[in-house]
Amino acid sequence: MGHLEVAALPSRTRRITALACALITCTTLVGGCSRVISGTPTTAWQAAADDVAGLPASSGPSGPRPGAKPSDLRVEGTDNGEVDQLARDTVADVQTYWQQQFPDAFDGKEFQPVKRLVSYDSGKPGPKVCGQDTRGRANAFYCAGEDAVSWDRAEMLPQLEASFGPMGVVTVLAHELGHAVQQRAGTTRPGDSTLVSEQQADCFTGAFFRHAAEGRAEHLQVSTGPGLNSVMGALSYIRDTPGGTDFTGNDAHGSAFDRVSAFQHGFSDGPDRCAEINSAEVQARTTQFKFWKSAQEQDLPISEQNLDAVAESLRAVFHDTGAKPPRITTSPADCPGTRRTSPAAYCPATGTLSLSTDELQQIARRPTKDTAGYGDFAAYAQVASRYALSVQQAAGLPLDDRNAGLRTACMVGAWSGLLVEDPIGRRNPVGKLRIAPGDVDEGVAALLGDHSLIAADVTGRQVPAGFARVEAFRTGFEEGLAPCSTKYAAVE
Repeated sequence: MGHLEVAALPSRTRRITALACALITCTTLVGGCSRVISGTPTTAWQAAADDVAGLPASSGPSGPRPGAKPSDLRVEGTDNGEVDQLARDTVADVQTYWQQQFPDAFDGKEFQPVKRLVSYDSGKPGPKVCGQDTRGRANAFYCAGEDAVSWDRAEMLPQLEASFGPMGVVTVLAHELGHAVQQRAGTTRPGDSTLVSEQQADCFTGAFFRHAAEGRAEHLQVSTGPGLNSVMGALSYIRDTPGGTDFTGNDAHGSAFDRVSAFQHGFSDGPDRCAEINSAEVQARTTQFKFWKSAQEQDLPISEQNLDAVAESLRAVFHDTGAKPPRITTSPADCPGTRRTSPAAYCPATGTLSLSTDELQQIARRPTKDTAGYGDFAAYAQVASRYALSVQQAAGLPLDDRNAGLRTACMVGAWSGLLVEDPIGRRNPVGKLRIAPGDVDEGVAALLGDHSLIAADVTGRQVPAGFARVEAFRTGFEEGLAPCSTKYAAVE
């Protein structure tokens, strides 16, 4: 989020870049309309909080499958340590999947295994790959010229495993093998940006993880709860960072939100959906939009003045629902029959939204190795989630059924999507606040956390699977309010 600003906006034009700075700005009022939310479902299919693209939400083990015979694939330069064995087993399982699926997905073609696998220590002199030294290159990458997948066993893979568990290593290598799939299938086109290539590979990664989540991988297993959370966290880790590259530039890889979205498309719909990713498709759904003015590097600190600005934004976005806005207070407020949630709480009995500025400030910190936090937008999204409960209550929807958290995440996404200067689907922006690309990534990071309210019911009970949380948020962000009460209808 960013500083408050009273200068007039320039005229709206279609602008898309790969900048990723975490800020939100106040500008002059730009009109728009929100959508009415109803308690009556109108769609034939509804998602559920315990559903992950048709699979049950599970919290079982994720990592190497116990008792599986280790793969004996040839790897150049290996020290035969545990990390290299995990990498070797990953490559074996991913390639087996593509050997099975490639003919059906790509006109009967057969998938040929990559010709070269290379392990190296980035801290020491090592082999050359694609004519480049690997010393000092803490990375994992695919080289099309040599049809080689290479990885740094000394820094890159151990760091991924330390941060995200074994699934971090699996995610990055499955992604690199996704580039080999592109080469064999011819899904990239002349003139396609790196952004298209990277998100196709993320999508192919999702397709493989569906296979693993169904228990069909020989060496690996992954749960649809914490396991997939780790996978999506690893994708967030390799996103474009704040201050990053232009959307049209050769080095753009995608925001965390866009990369996770591409992964979810592959997981839910398979390789055919991945082949549909092209420049137009990416541009239509990207959050790598361009700033509408310069010098927007500041956050929007948690203060009563800025909370008032966020409340005004929420009232503007949800105005057409007809719901009476809740009373908002920064003082502790008792609520008969309902446990208070932190850092924000909604009381159905009194229609009061109570906030703890101290706790919100903790969430709003930029994360570092020494301090916890997600960023300012993640903090304000907690406020939006409790506001969304008041809208659900006005629509006669239960606030503590199994889908309340999904409806809440969807509505926070709808609010967020209408803070973009040029919203997805060519909707008009609403209110005075404007969102910047990195804000959405802060929301995704919080959604994947263990204690966020963004996808939680009135009691603070969070949707079990991070996959479902992000999917619900994305639905609202891309489609607006309408699906929030239909796709995520009330259930007992």
